[in-house]
Amino acid sequence: MSNPEQSPPAVAGIPILETKVARAWVDYNGHMGDFAYGIVFSDAATAYMDRIGLGAAYREASSATLYTLDSRIGYLKECHEGAALAVELVVLEADAKRMHIFMCLRNAQGAELALCEQVLMHVARASGTPRAAPFPPEVQARLTADAAAHSGWVRPQWLERRIGLPRR
Repeated sequence: MSNPEQSPPAVAGIPILETKVARAWVDYNGHMGDFAYGIVFSDAATAYMDRIGLGAAYREASSATLYTLDSRIGYLKECHEGAALAVELVVLEADAKRMHIFMCLRNAQGAELALCEQVLMHVARASGTPRAAPFPPEVQARLTADAAAHSGWVRPQWLERRIGLPRR
């Protein structure tokens, strides 16, 4: 029997990418430039595409891919050249054509360095004009399973914040 005073176990995201801060990512301030966080999160989203069946072979065979509709990055701590990085991904929501994901970038000690929220849409390009298209059934099944697995995940307060200056 479980102890009612204990909190339920935390729902973990998917470890989706490991990398290191490349020399080319270090800016004039001596740490990873803001553009490089975008590269890391984009690479993580691409790794997730591979995981659910939207990899390079699928993209070439179907002329379909994901387009980013919206993206926001929160910068929490500096990253320096050579530092080990890991990205964890959570599927917040998904429908027939879109997914809403959250990613957390951590260092080797597990400290949060940056957060990223994205909305991505499945797009067919075979006609020459990109158009929203439903996910293939097997991709939809994987995406739905990941969203269900993350349904108990505790959303960080950062996701509720709007960008802008605080009003006084």
